Amino acid sequence: MKLKKATYLAGLFLLILATQLNAQNINVSGVFPTIDHSGDLSNKFEYSLYYFAAFPLINIDTGNSDAYFNLFYSEQAVTYKVTTKFSLTGSYVYQRANVVYDNYVNENRFYVQAKYKHAAGTISLTHRLRLDGRFVHDRLRNTTPFTHRARYLLGVETPISTSLYFSAYEEAFFNTFENPGAVFAENWAYAAVGKKLNAKNKLELGVLYITWNIGAKNWFNQYYLQATWISHLDFRKTKP
Repeated sequence: MKLKKATYLAGLFLLILATQLNAQNINVSGVFPTIDHSGDLSNKFEYSLYYFAAFPLINIDTGNSDAYFNLFYSEQAVTYKVTTKFSLTGSYVYQRANVVYDNYVNENRFYVQAKYKHAAGTISLTHRLRLDGRFVHDRLRNTTPFTHRARYLLGVETPISTSLYFSAYEEAFFNTFENPGAVFAENWAYAAVGKKLNAKNKLELGVLYITWNIGAKNWFNQYYLQATWISHLDFRKTKP
């Protein structure tokens, strides 16, 4: 039964991953290595570190190899656990696009977020609302304007066996500043199978679909194979 539920959810999220391939859009595929680390500092406070790199390898439109270092992302956050289900987080993020090339783009960002996590039978549901404050450097004008956006994520996780589980999420991004060009600017969707290695470490392997609005109703569609190492440490002196 658990496997049937996971299969159904996988099919649902794979439908989300699908997008039209047309001449106006750019479509690439590649790999997306990720590190997701967190730790309990006390019964109320937790830190987290999240790092990833995006490497498109193939241009789907032409079928040709087109490998490059598209994105590097580093996130450092502190979370306050209001209850066992509800938490508040603040974070600093550094992101660099076109990482090793002359047309690189640096971004410094902060965010605040609220997350609510609850169970529905064997399925764990996560609702996350995040508000980003962004300082993206414009190299042509040598300016760093401030913009902001809102993001909503719906995530699910359900066990497959004692050590395997299915995980997926859908996150939509909405520009909230004046005259953004496009309000719905970005979308991420993910589906993966995870394995619990021990009490502190897990590995996930799945598919990640990212699309960016690049103007004139065109989209940059990215299809990645994502491998994630997830680790968690507990530094609490006293535990509930």
